Amino acid sequence: MAELAFRVPGRFRRGKYQKDELREVESAVEIIKLICRNFGLNDLGASSVLDVGCGCKLVQAILDRQLPIGRYVGVDVYRDLIDFLQSNVSDPRFKFHVLNAHNEMYNLEGEPLSAATRLPVEEHSFDIICLFSVFTHLAPHDYVAMLQLLRRYIKPDGRILFSLFVNETTDGGYGFIDAYGKSLLQHMKGSDELKATYAEKLKNYVVPDFKDYFPAEPLKVAMYSREHALRLVQGTGWEIESLNDPEKAIQHYMICKPV
Repeated sequence: MAELAFRVPGRFRRGKYQKDELREVESAVEIIKLICRNFGLNDLGASSVLDVGCGCKLVQAILDRQLPIGRYVGVDVYRDLIDFLQSNVSDPRFKFHVLNAHNEMYNLEGEPLSAATRLPVEEHSFDIICLFSVFTHLAPHDYVAMLQLLRRYIKPDGRILFSLFVNETTDGGYGFIDAYGKSLLQHMKGSDELKATYAEKLKNYVVPDFKDYFPAEPLKVAMYSREHALRLVQGTGWEIESLNDPEKAIQHYMICKPV
């Protein structure tokens, strides 16, 4: 593996490429490119970014690749990770904070999210708020609360971008449901009877508003119907600009502006 300028211990890396640090950084570079592309930016050099559920990969990519950033604030429920970042990132453009919010997957002892939840940052001070692999693990009431509480931190002309799981197949084939369907069909390979049964079930399937896809692992995959994902934004202080299909580096993602 090529040597990275800023290394992060494996225990702090929770992403898809947890065991491949270089690939994790490369995927973060693609995410940053996606942000810039969607917001008409060449880079983030003039942007103030709030990354909620930050993990470490965007920070690592920015530092390792020396990517431009105006201001970056990372917030996460993982206290040990935040302690590590606070101790090892001396660049004054970066700040990190713990959000002790309850989550069935990541932080059982945390405090419930609500519209009144506060972050230790200045209100109306961010051009971009991003959340990657956060709404993918939020139940509906926390989906709404997260949007409500973050509304106070965006600038009037800012945008929020967040990834989520949407219960639908896509033309590109990068979504969770796409992968699940391919896996199922592979399992049924050679069995016309099973395929016919599966096709019949699909014909009669009604997509639920919300499904905790793996109940034995609560909120590992928080799956929303397209309609419900859009409906939950109403009344949170945001207006939907787009709900976008998955790409190689991201699941479905939504972009909203403040009302």
